[in-house]
Amino acid sequence: MQLYAVHISDGLLEPEWLIGGFAVLAIGLGLSLLRIDERDIPRIGVLTAAFFVASQMHYKLAFVSVHLLLNGLAGIIVRKRAALVIAVGLAMQKMLFDHGGWTTLGINFCVLAVPAWLAGICFFKCRSWAKPGFWLGLILGLLCATLTVLMHVSVLYLGGKGDWTALALTSLAAHVPVIALEGIGVGFAVKVLAKGKPEWLGISN
Repeated sequence: MQLYAVHISDGLLEPEWLIGGFAVLAIGLGLSLLRIDERDIPRIGVLTAAFFVASQMHYKLAFVSVHLLLNGLAGIIVRKRAALVIAVGLAMQKMLFDHGGWTTLGINFCVLAVPAWLAGICFFKCRSWAKPGFWLGLILGLLCATLTVLMHVSVLYLGGKGDWTALALTSLAAHVPVIALEGIGVGFAVKVLAKGKPEWLGISN
């Protein structure tokens, strides 16, 4: 069995976890579509494309294939609308490359969207006293990626139909360099946007 990053495949989890995942997916999409502004659409489109493309740049370790996540960056830029980015990106990855599963779409969404929302909230709270730049992006990128991987591993361990301990531990080890790259990437992205497109971060020069 091949595990693609944090995409959990069909048939691995207990039904109650799948139902809970779809409940959070429905709530997240509902909130993200509420009072959506046309100014948000270009950012959502760009981030969805980046989220999708990132999944095609991966490396393999044993039966785990990992790639950049970019959910932290989505949360920082579009905050609650990161739900749209992640939901559409996951659906496209399943349809075109069979990453993940349809029954696990909800739980895969939770694993990526919850840390993204928290990254967005933290950035919004921190920008009033911490200059939005590389270091703030680095810290939030590292924390978001770490939480995503820990949630992914916890779901496999706690909600699996079988004993997926070995799979969970392998996935955790394989994602260590991904977490580091996520932090650096988000740090540089925030630094560039703060100078060139501050409105994308909700700040002004």
